[in-house]
Amino acid sequence: MSGVSDFAAAAQALAEALRGATIDPADAIRVLTSLADFHPTMPTSSSGVGDARATMQAASAKLFRRTALVALCRASRSYQPSSFDDALATRQAICDLLDTEILIAGNEGADASFNALRALRAAVVRDLTQRGANLAELTTVKSPNVVPAPTIAQRVYRDSSRSDELVVQADPPHPAFMPVAFKALSK
Repeated sequence: MSGVSDFAAAAQALAEALRGATIDPADAIRVLTSLADFHPTMPTSSSGVGDARATMQAASAKLFRRTALVALCRASRSYQPSSFDDALATRQAICDLLDTEILIAGNEGADASFNALRALRAAVVRDLTQRGANLAELTTVKSPNVVPAPTIAQRVYRDSSRSDELVVQADPPHPAFMPVAFKALSK
């Protein structure tokens, strides 16, 4: 690496490599969320070297967070939410990270970063809102007794072949013993 631009390019390549290394976009979102929330512990030395180190750490942390946020937003385009609620939760989690970084950029007077992050946030909100709008909401499915998944699927959806969906949502010890209350798609 010969300079700052090489360092920035390497950070971008790392974030994209993490996104590309995951098969499932949900895994990419999980991994990149951790990186996008990176805040190093700052050195406590008050010497000139300590101050320079703190400045470098803060700048590097911003670079890593922002490149991770861009990769995270790209991963969200490939992510297929399982429900309306999932789309909203994913949108909120990403927007919380973006809002934190937007505030940091705004407080520092980094107008270009501030505007780029605001535009990125608007694109994520628009995308996940549109894709989530046509998905079923989650509802609480209640049963008076422990019954098999096909029975509940028939009762809720009028289609016993959808029992596998219920098993995924409820995560019971065995599909023959569904819990008496759990969250599942409303339709």
